[in-house]
Amino acid sequence: MAAAAAKEKNYINYSKYPINQFENDADGRYNTLLQSSIKQMNRDGFVSLPSFLLPDAVDALTSCILELEKVGVGFYSTDSHNVFLDADDEQSGVLSPLHPSRIQLNSSKHIINASDLLLAKEAPNLDEIFMSQRSILNFISSVMQTKLYPSTDPFGKFYANIFRAGDGLNYHFDRSEYSISLILQPSEEGGEFQFLPNSRKIVEGWDEMIMDIDDIAEAVAPHSLEIKRPKLAAGDLYLFRGQNSLHRVSEIQKGKRINLILTFNTEPDVRLNKYTLQKFFGVT
Repeated sequence: MAAAAAKEKNYINYSKYPINQFENDADGRYNTLLQSSIKQMNRDGFVSLPSFLLPDAVDALTSCILELEKVGVGFYSTDSHNVFLDADDEQSGVLSPLHPSRIQLNSSKHIINASDLLLAKEAPNLDEIFMSQRSILNFISSVMQTKLYPSTDPFGKFYANIFRAGDGLNYHFDRSEYSISLILQPSEEGGEFQFLPNSRKIVEGWDEMIMDIDDIAEAVAPHSLEIKRPKLAAGDLYLFRGQNSLHRVSEIQKGKRINLILTFNTEPDVRLNKYTLQKFFGVT
């Protein structure tokens, strides 16, 4: 346990984010951080923690992921989907062909799963650094105001996304309620994370899917909503409730965008189904 804690300190910026003092918050800094994060989550469904990872941690993780990509590790995932990430149902025949549930959008990225990340030579042990640390689990659960459990799926408990030029995540609402992401390398151009807080009911009511980001902003203005475009840099951690907020990562124009997804669930011992393993990780 002491070794794991020491290793954790080499990665997480505790001087800025004292999440490790949740059991002994003598100076009140943990509670101040927690309350401000809860307030932001309740308002926007999103919390950004700039420079959560120390620079050496960012460099180590990024180098490991790029080396794995270089030798052909990973799976290139391409997906055609509607904004709700579901299939046409029996109502599709009475809906306009341009309704958000009918329009098919394309997304693509290169994914390196947890099993491959853990087997990489000289790779940081992400289980020890992130998934088994009580400080992280306690903080995330407290911000989300829900008891969470680290995923035990050998492939999906954490994974790296690499977006190259032409890749992106098109508009969608997440199937899962929670998303925890670490930005390791922003792209040089494009690759902007954009989201519309608490917008699911509004989009469900559209007759036609609106594709242009500026047109979306105009359409939701009467509802007192606005597009959020957080500036995310290497080392930033963000927590996101994507189930009710329309969002995307815009198409990469130049460079690579690399992020690490950490998976936590509301129930223990959750594993991915065969369809998800095949479609997003190439595991058969």
